[in-house]
Amino acid sequence: MKLHRIALAFLLGLFSALSSAGEAPKSKEKVVMGWLESVFLLPWNLRLTAKLDTGAKTSALHANNIQRFNRDGREWVRFTLEGDDDDEKTVVVERPLERTVYIKERHKGASKREVVTLTVCKNGREYQTEFTLVDRSNFNYPLLLGRSFLSGAAVVDAGETFLFKAEDDPCNKRDKTVATPSPRPQPVGTEDK
Repeated sequence: MKLHRIALAFLLGLFSALSSAGEAPKSKEKVVMGWLESVFLLPWNLRLTAKLDTGAKTSALHANNIQRFNRDGREWVRFTLEGDDDDEKTVVVERPLERTVYIKERHKGASKREVVTLTVCKNGREYQTEFTLVDRSNFNYPLLLGRSFLSGAAVVDAGETFLFKAEDDPCNKRDKTVATPSPRPQPVGTEDK
């Protein structure tokens, strides 16, 4: 009788383990995005085409006139951005310098880049993420979103582009004077873990 109870408990445990083995892991509210997507930089509501690149660790942003300066005893960076839309004007941005990194480039060795934190809005959600500032004028897209952004925000469908159209994105309707939230590399409104 005791052997039957042990066998029954074993079989129930085995059945439970097998039935839950096929379940997919729960998503952390990540959305599916194509390998190209329109995003908006806040608070300027500046629309840019982003290439989502799982092969790149850090996100990169095309910036002009990159200049370092000091403010209140801390290093800052001033640079200019231009949106994809024809009616967009040049925006001058000033942000604290997070750090300086060296990025390996094919056929060139490593380049030194400034890193700043900016707010990206996509599909009505705001994300704080770090960007290296670089001249991307020789690339097709001004913004590259790397794994540091993607790991907390999206799963990339490499066979799709522009899964959520810019004109339908709630981010496109935002007030352009809204202040940027305090820098944190995670979706706004989530807790540190």
